[in-house]
Amino acid sequence: MDRNREDPQPQIVIGRGPPLKVADLPRPPSGWVEIARIIGPSVIVLGMGIGAGEWLLAPVAAVKFGTSILWIATIAIVLQTLAFMEAVRYTMYTGEPLTTGIMRLKPGPLFWGPLLLALLVLSLGWPVWAFGAATAVVSAYLGRLSGADDVNLVVVAGFLLAMTVLAILAFGGVVVKALELAEWIMMFFVLATLIVLVALVVPGSKLIDVVGGFASFGSLPSVDILSAAVLLGAVAGYAGAGSFANTVLSSYYRDKGFAMGRYSGAITTIVGGASITLASSGAVFQVSEESLRRWRGWMRIAILDIVGIFTLGSFLGILLPVSLAVTLIPQGSDISGWAAAAYQAGELRKLMGFAGWALVLILGFWILYSTQMGLMELVARTATDILWTMSPKLRELARGDVRLAYYPILAFMALWVALSFILFHKFKVNPVLASALVANMSNIVYPLTVLANIYLNNKYLPKEIRPSPLITVTLLLGCLFWLTFFVLFLRSLIG
Repeated sequence: MDRNREDPQPQIVIGRGPPLKVADLPRPPSGWVEIARIIGPSVIVLGMGIGAGEWLLAPVAAVKFGTSILWIATIAIVLQTLAFMEAVRYTMYTGEPLTTGIMRLKPGPLFWGPLLLALLVLSLGWPVWAFGAATAVVSAYLGRLSGADDVNLVVVAGFLLAMTVLAILAFGGVVVKALELAEWIMMFFVLATLIVLVALVVPGSKLIDVVGGFASFGSLPSVDILSAAVLLGAVAGYAGAGSFANTVLSSYYRDKGFAMGRYSGAITTIVGGASITLASSGAVFQVSEESLRRWRGWMRIAILDIVGIFTLGSFLGILLPVSLAVTLIPQGSDISGWAAAAYQAGELRKLMGFAGWALVLILGFWILYSTQMGLMELVARTATDILWTMSPKLRELARGDVRLAYYPILAFMALWVALSFILFHKFKVNPVLASALVANMSNIVYPLTVLANIYLNNKYLPKEIRPSPLITVTLLLGCLFWLTFFVLFLRSLIG
């Protein structure tokens, strides 16, 4: 036997694809200063949700159908919280984002990769939030709420805003850090401003009604359910966050170096970003008393990040805009789709003058614009992870530098943005309708990714760190919840 020959490094096989190396689970941060440095991925996802569902879709649905429909948001947020915990459970054990794990399942990456890419573009690739943010810009320019007669201005402004988002993603340094900073600023500014506005405008009785709506389980509007299906399905899909939020959160955990993500590298920008090799497969740890103690430490940090930021922030992010909307806008109103970011500005102008008008325009613009930034990066990041896992040839050509995959995707997205606005203009789709249609796609994407995640975690993770049966059953029922709204959405389109 050759004693100079090293023993091969132990490896673990998960489904198809390259095996995962075995390494030590890093120690979790200790002390509030160290923990504060690593938490934050959930604020990016929360920022996307506040712009997508909370500022726009939930208030529009509550004004039209009443606050009793908010129980749909309650279930959606709780389900997404559990889905997020399962996504990051996989990532913290393997160092891989959930999309990589899904492509390890049969029949393999050549099936899952194209399917996930198609769903990604159809559910999140549309620049609908830049479209909505443009209504604030156009309203500020015109000095009044934009309307259907201003379609050309809104389309051009939306296109330009979407292109600036792509430029920011290309030049922002390490992407996840740039997004975190933008979303933290947005969160503090928006929530603080909304709290002040609600305190000044919303009576206590109205606030109590909105809070009660979160617990009005099973209540439905007294209209034909199919006529309400698009808006109700949009609330189910985008209350909290939208489709692929669980997979991209796991990617952010990889980039931030949570647990075994420490061994996997990160996605950086082409200008100002270091050349970092992004591993095509992750690393797992062996179960021992010490590794389980460290694992529990990492899980506590994940709970703090997800529940403390995303879950609580999502409920607050719906409560405040909905309370403001149902106070200012008469019940049953069909809010103008061409004033998506600014529909409350006209009413606040009557109460507070120019200050109220300007404040809502600034709020609406920044909420929807930052949402578009987060969602475009989500699409580019998820597509990068998918292609990086699918194609060994791509990794070879890029010599391990993931930027050479990330930026062609951004270039493709620029072309897609141009095509999208051409379609919006041709088919006269307003920003609210466009947002609601896109949001309903979440109700098919979530079941797909969550079911795959449940299978991965229960089959391949060590039994000591698998999800409890209660979590598994709850998420299975959650998939039925989302699929029900997707079926209603399809039936409403056919009708």
